[in-house]
Amino acid sequence: MRIEAADYVDSAQERLNNAKLLYEAAQYSFALYAAGVAVESLFRAYIIRMDPILEAAHNLSQLFDASKIDLIVTPAENEQISQFVGLLTKRWTNDLRYTSNNRLRRRMKKLRLDRGIRGDYLKENCRTAIDMAATILRIGVKKWKP
Repeated sequence: MRIEAADYVDSAQERLNNAKLLYEAAQYSFALYAAGVAVESLFRAYIIRMDPILEAAHNLSQLFDASKIDLIVTPAENEQISQFVGLLTKRWTNDLRYTSNNRLRRRMKKLRLDRGIRGDYLKENCRTAIDMAATILRIGVKKWKP
C-alpha cells in the first residue's frame, strides 16, 4: 500500500508525540530519532504531493529543499525552518535507531554539542531537537492544505 501525503503528515505528528513521550522516559537517543523522523515525514508529505514517486534519502537538508515548503511559508518562517534544519542535522541521523544513549553521548561530545550546557547535555540536546521539530511541524502543518 502506497503512503499518501496526508499519511506522512499524520505520521509526523505521531512521531513528534512519540519523541515527547520517549524524552519523558529518558530514552533520549530514540526520542531524538523520533523527532528527526517527524520532520522527515513532514517534508516527505510536501514532496510526495508534488511527485508521487518519492526517491529521497534520509537527509533533512535535502528533503527540506525538495519539499519546496519555502514557497508557501513567510520569509521569517522559512529562515527559522532553515536554521532549525541545520541545527537538527548536526544532532540527527537516520542511524540513531541503532544508537544507545551512551553512544549518542560520545557522538555529541565529539561534535562539541556538550559545550556550554550545565547538567545532562544529552537530555538538553534532545529537548532542543524536539522543540525545533515541534516548531517546524507547527509551521508546516499550519500551511498544509490537503
